[in-house]
Amino acid sequence: MENIITITYCAPCQFKKQADKLAKELKAEFGERLTDVFLEPSQTMGNFEITINEVLIFSRIKSGRFPLPGEISKLLMTRIYQ
Repeated sequence: MENIITITYCAPCQFKKQADKLAKELKAEFGERLTDVFLEPSQTMGNFEITINEVLIFSRIKSGRFPLPGEISKLLMTRIYQ
């Protein structure tokens, strides 16, 4: 099964650094279990969303915050190791 992660980030807000860091952490933790991790710039102000196989698992706009350390990994574990 493919596991494609997309991190969509607000380019005008300069959230690329956070997106890069998260992508590196996920690649290090899940390795070959991830088919790919894509970074997708967005013009939507405040946007920082993570999807797996096009299913939204985290949204900064909906939650009002960035993901906590380890939060995305926990959300992905339930989907990758099922």
